[in-house]
Order: sequence, then structure tokens, then C-alpha cells
Amino acid sequence: MVAIVPGSSLTPDLLADPKLSRLVTDGRGSLSFILGNAASRQRLLSASIHWDRILLAFEDGHAVGYAALKYRMRGPFALRIQPFVHEFGWLSGTLRFAAFCLSEWREWRYPFLLYGLRVRKSARNHGIASALLQACSKQAAACGFTAVYLEVPLANDRARHLYLQNGFSLLRKRWVPWPPVRSMRRDVEAQP
Repeated sequence: MVAIVPGSSLTPDLLADPKLSRLVTDGRGSLSFILGNAASRQRLLSASIHWDRILLAFEDGHAVGYAALKYRMRGPFALRIQPFVHEFGWLSGTLRFAAFCLSEWREWRYPFLLYGLRVRKSARNHGIASALLQACSKQAAACGFTAVYLEVPLANDRARHLYLQNGFSLLRKRWVPWPPVRSMRRDVEAQP
């Protein structure tokens, strides 16, 4: 049985579990050229997670996936330069922090963005990603939004197929080639 819960509803003890924050920070692998390897991402981002912007999937009591959300000028991570400088040194840390901020800033054009979705490999093909997408749509509607947007890498056919199966549609191609992603949108019904 899969349960989808907002991260903000979890106890402080559970939120302090490094396995839970690692699940969320590992999902930023597409930015490894800025954030470094998995251990580096964990050190940079784990203390800055906005748990109210994370939906977690639990199967048999274990966290197996998450959806990260970005809306109302707040995403799943608080941006702070100090961890970057500590991790990479003053010059490289400052440049990497600036690049991360630019990456984050670029996405604010979407009113409600599915910032990231990840399911552990061992839990895939159990309907967890679809359940997370449904919960994401409900969250958007509950917050008064009419659509959920996301960006999917051009090379990720599996993810694009998942989103199409769950009611997302491809938006027209962008005129800039970087990052190599395609925008998608799913309309949501207003919550009574």
C-alpha cells in the first residue's frame, strides 16, 4: 500500500533522518555539474529543504519517492551561499551558487511547478509516480492554481511517457536550446 504525505506533516525525528533528505537531494543529479556528486548535494542541500514543498511516497513504511513543488516564490530548497563556499571554496563556491540561483530563477515563470519527481528503482512500476502526480495536482488545486507545469529532459522518453499517461500535454518547443528540456502542462480542477 502506498501513502502520499506532505513532508511538513512528518515528525521532526523522521525529518532528521539522513536517508529521507538523501532521497530528496539525490534527485538534483541533473545539476551535478553545479552541485557536485551525491555526497556534495547532500551536504549542500539537506539542511535547506522546505518540507512543506515536498510530497513523500511511503510503501510499507519506507520512503520510496517524492515530488518537489515550486510555487508562490518558494521552492523545495532555501538558497544560501555559505554551504557552497564551504564545499567548493570562495571562488568556485560563489560561481556555483550563482549558477544554481540562475537555474532556480529561470523556473519562476511557472505559477505552479513540479520541480522534481523521483521514485527509487526498487519501487518503480508500482504506480507510485502516478500517485505522486495525482497528489501534486490536488495540492495545486488546493492552493488555488489551475495547472501544474513541469520540465522533462528531451532524452528522458520514459518520464515523458509517464507524464503523458497522467494527463500532461507537451507545450510548444522553446526557442532557446538550453537547458535541453520540454515543458509540459496539466490542468487541474478547482477544489471545493
